[in-house]
Amino acid sequence: MKLRTLRIPFVGVAFLVCFIATAKSEESRHSVLSTTPSYAALFKNGVGLVMSKVEMPDSEGDYQIAPLPDATLGSFWIQWGDGLQLKNIKATQIETKESVKAANLSDILEANIGGDVILKVRDREETLSCKILDIPRRHDDPIIQPRPQNVIPIIPPNERGDIVIVESQTRKYAFPLHSILWIDHIKKDSIERSKFENVVQFEAVKGEEGQAADVSLTYLAKGIAWSPSYVLDISREDKAVITAKAVIVNDLQPLEHTNLELIAGYPNIAFSEANSAFSLTPLNQILERIRERGRMREEMMLSNMAVLSQRAYYDASARPGTPSAPATPVMGETAEDLYFYQIGDVTLKKGERGYYPLFSQEIPYEHIYTWEISQFIDENAAYRGRQDETPVIQEVWHALKLTNTTNQPWTSAPATTMKDGRILGQDTILFTPGGAETELKITQAVSIDAEHNEYEIERQRSAAQFYGRNYDLVKVRGELAVTNFKDKEVDIEITKTLSGEVKDYSLEPKVVQLARGLNSVNPESQLVWNVKVKPGKENAVKLTYTYQIWIRG
Repeated sequence: MKLRTLRIPFVGVAFLVCFIATAKSEESRHSVLSTTPSYAALFKNGVGLVMSKVEMPDSEGDYQIAPLPDATLGSFWIQWGDGLQLKNIKATQIETKESVKAANLSDILEANIGGDVILKVRDREETLSCKILDIPRRHDDPIIQPRPQNVIPIIPPNERGDIVIVESQTRKYAFPLHSILWIDHIKKDSIERSKFENVVQFEAVKGEEGQAADVSLTYLAKGIAWSPSYVLDISREDKAVITAKAVIVNDLQPLEHTNLELIAGYPNIAFSEANSAFSLTPLNQILERIRERGRMREEMMLSNMAVLSQRAYYDASARPGTPSAPATPVMGETAEDLYFYQIGDVTLKKGERGYYPLFSQEIPYEHIYTWEISQFIDENAAYRGRQDETPVIQEVWHALKLTNTTNQPWTSAPATTMKDGRILGQDTILFTPGGAETELKITQAVSIDAEHNEYEIERQRSAAQFYGRNYDLVKVRGELAVTNFKDKEVDIEITKTLSGEVKDYSLEPKVVQLARGLNSVNPESQLVWNVKVKPGKENAVKLTYTYQIWIRG
């Protein structure tokens, strides 16, 4: 069936979004239609694409869809088939009445206006048989705040007053509401309250072809997301088992037998913080959010909420087994640079959370140890030898090198490493497409001792001028030592970043010239060693390097 799509133009909506229909004659002639989400695509940043079906009756007429979706800018679309035409579509606000149970004496008095009751009034010895005439509303004029041009504010409803007017057979009375102690002979215990609701209103007429077809709404909205997480079980030396799950967070609207797709990757949702033009948000607020978006850095608008807050729980008295996983992996599809996990028939109330295992598969892995040493010489300050300062604590990390041999990408998420039912650590696994490698930190390698020192061994004062300033040429010698206190040999990757020109080194490291130092007086370089360290203090590995650096005198 060919679909016709209505695009909501931004210019004309500025006047539509502010129209408020409160006349009962206008409300009564519109039949109310509800929507049922049939599909949703969830991102990890709290935004989801929702498609809702609207069951249309066969007859022509005026209809309204409630509630109006809280869509983001440019994402709200209405679709219908050839057998139907929608006309005079607008977003508006209506006032309806709903019956609620009386919750206090004031509510009971209001519910029984016009009826005969018996009242007990404070400071009166006898009860009073009377008819309730009225509970007058406050008549103070509402305070109208300054507002943008062409924006019509919602007038606040009048508040209930402080008195009740009653009439006995002989006279009228006005009593303070708080003086009524109890009421007898009541006829009603419910009252009607005004309720304002944002809706979509339209006129439906038969098209030239076929029968009236369903209407659907498609939009992006905030309030629904998925949170992935992984467990790496390395109980076996040759293979690791990676298990993935998804937690669906639904704060948007009820889902009933809805098909979901969970999106892995880095989608660019540029206007997720701005309200749709087809909404009742004042125009100046919409424009301000668009301007704010223009001032923000692009990376702040991407899906950088990859990790929702997680709490690790560990019971030392009962080691957990392998996490539950589906017998067959959850199916998915790749679309350009994104991957879509497909989960069908999801039913979640608003405010509920759903737990869905995704897959569990074996992958190859390696144990690796990494030691990263940053530079600590400031070229704009006189160099001081490290031996005269408090030593910097060096950290060697135990990590896993993982190869994604599954047919699905791994999305950025928390990953917990387990061995024989014990937790070893938790860190973030980064987005890894199929066939690629990634590293996952486990914990600091406290059994690997690392020492690093640098010493000034030569200085030529005022050896050159740069940008009108004198610089000294300083020669520096660095010394590294690694001692393995584990009971087996380990491979350690040592990375040293420095500013200056590398002159000499031991054990032939890989030397990488970094581009970020091109605009500085001193270039930046990295020295990378991959060494095997045998157990024992006597087998400590020692490395040296020298470089020269320009320092402001």
